[in-house]
Amino acid sequence: MVTLSLVHGLLLGNIVMLLVVGGFLWFLRRQQQLDTQRFEQHLIVLEQSSDAMSKSTIGIGRRVKQLEARLQQAERHAVMPGAEDARFEQASRLVGMGATANDLVNNCGVARGEAELLVSLRRQVQ
Repeated sequence: MVTLSLVHGLLLGNIVMLLVVGGFLWFLRRQQQLDTQRFEQHLIVLEQSSDAMSKSTIGIGRRVKQLEARLQQAERHAVMPGAEDARFEQASRLVGMGATANDLVNNCGVARGEAELLVSLRRQVQ
């Protein structure tokens, strides 16, 4: 029967220990590679999401600016009556003072049909 000496036993134990440690290190290295791949894929998804959100934010910002411009324009129009509105207000006042359709056409620059309509509406009210 072959007996192992103490030195041979220690060498065999060390070899087994080196194989176990080597296998464990290989396992850790493989796990690290898998984790790195998952991290890189997740990072790509996050970058794409960030780009999409940036583009949408820019689009929303442009839309908000357009709406603000339209609101300001509507507010200016509501506050300051246009020339058209001023003519009809003046024509309405003149009709209230007894002006005829010819007077409105000559003095206010309203069309004949509009002048006659204003005069007939005023007569109906009275």
